[in-house]
Amino acid sequence: MSRAAEPWLRPTPSAGDEVAARLFCLPYAGGSAAAFRHWTRRPVHGADGRRLEVVAVRLPGHGSRLDEPAVDDARLLAKGLTAALAPYLDRPYGIYGHSMGGLLGCALAHEIARAPWLRPPAALFVGAGPPPASVRPDAAWRGSDAELVQWLREAGGTPASVLDAPVLLESLLPALRADLALVAGFRCDPGVRLAVPVHGFAGADDALVPRAAMHGWAAETDARFVLSEVPGGHFFLSEDAATRAVLDVITARLLPDI
Repeated sequence: MSRAAEPWLRPTPSAGDEVAARLFCLPYAGGSAAAFRHWTRRPVHGADGRRLEVVAVRLPGHGSRLDEPAVDDARLLAKGLTAALAPYLDRPYGIYGHSMGGLLGCALAHEIARAPWLRPPAALFVGAGPPPASVRPDAAWRGSDAELVQWLREAGGTPASVLDAPVLLESLLPALRADLALVAGFRCDPGVRLAVPVHGFAGADDALVPRAAMHGWAAETDARFVLSEVPGGHFFLSEDAATRAVLDVITARLLPDI
């Protein structure tokens, strides 16, 4: 067991043979590993009983790592995460990124590809995430705290009890600003495409990243691209029907690779 990985992963991955495959989950901007608490607590098994272990990533400056500075560079963040994940890439796995997490997942997949001794992911799964070429920073991302909070209200996903609490906002906004800077500054190496399949999930009621916008992910891979629609809006990962639909697809994709 790698103690270096402990701050990064929740729960710490099991070393037991009962785990047939793993799914590493990356949160949206301003989010933390807690965004996937319903996923990590949900038993996920294939048709023959094999287990898919769902592991949420804890980013510096977020959630339980608030005492660390947040990182606003996707490639730098991917380097640290690759080192933490390396001991747990010993069996088939996938990467799921939601919104900003999709861009970070893309950077992570590229970083792993630069280390040919590491097992590549079976697939990159992106939920409600804009493809790199279509990212358009909003002026509110660099605006005042009031402008950024208003943007959060309009985007949804952040409880009003948080947005109306100055003490909570004081801890949330620095990480959110770092995440939005990561999104705004995200760049892929020209001409370098992923060699792994990409599967996108679009919320049927997502006004921020509609289904049509997600087709751009096809240009990021030399492998297959598939896009599925699930119920819900931009933050569908917290909705039970969407969770079932997404995890069913991911389980079917990962477990046959054993």
